[in-house]
Amino acid sequence: MNMEGEQPPHSASEAKEEEANKQSSETTTTMMEEEKPAEAPADSANNQTTPDTDTALSQSTATAPPPSTTTATTAAATTTDNNSDRHWDQTNQKVVVRNVLKFLRAKEVTKLTTEWLKGKEHLNIKIIKTKKPPKDNWLKITLEDESMVDPFIQLINTGGVDGKPITNARGGSLFAKRASEDQNNDDNRRKRKDRDGNDVNDNEQHAKKRAAAMKILTTDEVRDAITPLWKLPYEEQLQVKSREMIHKCAMKIIKEIKGKFRLLEQEARRGQRGKCSKIYEWVGERRAIEMEDVVASPRLFEYRNKCEFTCGYRHSKAEKKEEEEVMKLGSKDNGDGDMKSVEDDGAPADAAKEDVAEEGKTIQKTPAAGFLAQGWSGGVYLPHCLQNMPDWSCGLADIFNEFLATSSIPPYDSKVHRGIWRTITLRCSMRTREIMVIVVHAPAGGGVGKRDCGTDDYSTVFESEKQRLVDMLTKDAIPTPSRDFPEGHQKEEEETSGDGLKVTSIFFQEYVGLSNPPPEHPVQHIYGKTCLEERLGKCTFQISPGAFFQTNTQGAEVLYDIVVNRIKEVTTNPQDTLLVDVCCGTGTIGLTCLKEGVVGKLVGVDISEPAIADAVLNATKNGYTDSATTRFVASPAEKVLPDEMKNIPKTCPVVAVVDPARDGLHGIVIRTLRSNERIQRLVYVSCNPTGTLARDAAMLCSPPTKKYPGRPFKPTISQPVDMFPSTKHCEMVMTFDRMSVEEYEQYHGKE
Repeated sequence: MNMEGEQPPHSASEAKEEEANKQSSETTTTMMEEEKPAEAPADSANNQTTPDTDTALSQSTATAPPPSTTTATTAAATTTDNNSDRHWDQTNQKVVVRNVLKFLRAKEVTKLTTEWLKGKEHLNIKIIKTKKPPKDNWLKITLEDESMVDPFIQLINTGGVDGKPITNARGGSLFAKRASEDQNNDDNRRKRKDRDGNDVNDNEQHAKKRAAAMKILTTDEVRDAITPLWKLPYEEQLQVKSREMIHKCAMKIIKEIKGKFRLLEQEARRGQRGKCSKIYEWVGERRAIEMEDVVASPRLFEYRNKCEFTCGYRHSKAEKKEEEEVMKLGSKDNGDGDMKSVEDDGAPADAAKEDVAEEGKTIQKTPAAGFLAQGWSGGVYLPHCLQNMPDWSCGLADIFNEFLATSSIPPYDSKVHRGIWRTITLRCSMRTREIMVIVVHAPAGGGVGKRDCGTDDYSTVFESEKQRLVDMLTKDAIPTPSRDFPEGHQKEEEETSGDGLKVTSIFFQEYVGLSNPPPEHPVQHIYGKTCLEERLGKCTFQISPGAFFQTNTQGAEVLYDIVVNRIKEVTTNPQDTLLVDVCCGTGTIGLTCLKEGVVGKLVGVDISEPAIADAVLNATKNGYTDSATTRFVASPAEKVLPDEMKNIPKTCPVVAVVDPARDGLHGIVIRTLRSNERIQRLVYVSCNPTGTLARDAAMLCSPPTKKYPGRPFKPTISQPVDMFPSTKHCEMVMTFDRMSVEEYEQYHGKE
């Protein structure tokens, strides 16, 4: 999450606390625009992005091998292209500055670079990104244009006193050099060594990895990659998740809290703060956090109401037909139609031939949509063998695959950023019998890696292909697919029959970026309704294309019932009680609590504008039209929550619910919740209980500091909920109660 706006720490423990929220190995700062947090789905079947830590702009959706070649051997490499074509590459705009102080925070890096350029406006140097690994003494800077590189290097190397280099805060001279020339840059490639300590050619290593990626997985291996617990009986799956929650969530929280006590004690001995209180008694108990048994999902199979498929190429083995194909095995397309020897990339052509001679087969690639079970180069795999995928999603995948196989427009390739069709998102409500389709594509004129010759421009055929896809999706009811379930699989009884389901709305979304489009990125409505309706408990909800909604509808009802019960336990006067719903999404939790009568008023905050727009309509749809009863705010919670809490009347009882994305809560939100002692109970719904929940819980429950004041919370009830059978993921509802005044004074004395 964006830490901008957060106050600097006031002690060593708080500095370490803030540093822990950053990446341990490096920090990437986008200076010209505010970074937006991306929501990551909790189910591994949905997890299809592979971040690149080198630059903030290069986090790209993992896709299949490039479209320029359709036949390769098991050992053959995927398509590469000349560096001259990669005009989206920023390598030549990067400068490495050495002898920079270690352990600089993002704000300090920004301040440092601003001081360098102060009074040098005539040089017209603009920095767009910086990267500073905390434990290294170098800083990588990306400039807006390559023409700025030499003036910037000269500024660093001669811009100090008397033409000497600029110095750091300790008087040491800085030294700048082009990143491509900086051989000592720890971020550049490191030499690999074999078992005998000899250097190994990097290209040869990469060729071996690419060859391994060309392996075609069996259906069991696909299940292992995407739904790793599918072989276990469901009771054993719950036991695995229960142990995971105890060891990697509950015990991790206690370890974090104890660590904070140790830091405070060290600071007290150094005279940096007053006497540290003794460790809280509840923290030292053998089972400090009681973990309830995992609540089972109402459905074990075909439970997903949202599926995301990546467009790419499906790999299959084909018999070798001609001797000419053997010659192709030692070559590959360089991206311009010319064949290039694999030996040039470090993979011997003879080895490729031997593999094919032994196998007697080649790898055939067919455009398709599915899951990336092997990552970038392993091709896409159809969802038909996965037990968590419903029939309607596989039926739609069949339609898309028929379309892609006959389309004159290729799938998008995230390695070279060419091609058009990127991802397909499907949403379905079996209760309202509605299906929404969202097709994400690159601009018809080509992605950021398009060739200058115009061969990647599909503008003349894009509209006709788009209409052909719409016609195929809406012509008839979704066909019943042929499934490849494991032996012994038994289908569960559906709430409603899936026969006759039809697509009710279609959206197209053009995106030129290298990563995934943010939730608020505009969409083009092409067909049918503008939203999807879903019934959840006693409420009806509208879901727009960019809004978040739980992917297991019946599981969400179980989850929300637990939240309702936790709030009901502390609301003695429900009609006067206000619920503060942080990261509220489309308002599902808050409106459910209103409908169940456990609170009388609701204030919801969420960063996503489409989700808040849905929440406002959902309030009206469920009978709450008075702004005094429900109010929703579209903004990052850290920017508006402090003021929202100040505006609540002091006589109004308050209870809070937080349901953040995988990034967890912002530090300002935690400080606001801690410092507002009117909140006696906080219910935390987490999709990342072994990660950010442990971090946030430690900050909520640790002794007060200048940065995080107020009486701490302590976890009283921890309830895991299985929303994703067959996978390792689990939701957590952790309830925090405020430490009583008497208990607080026992450790910290009277204020």
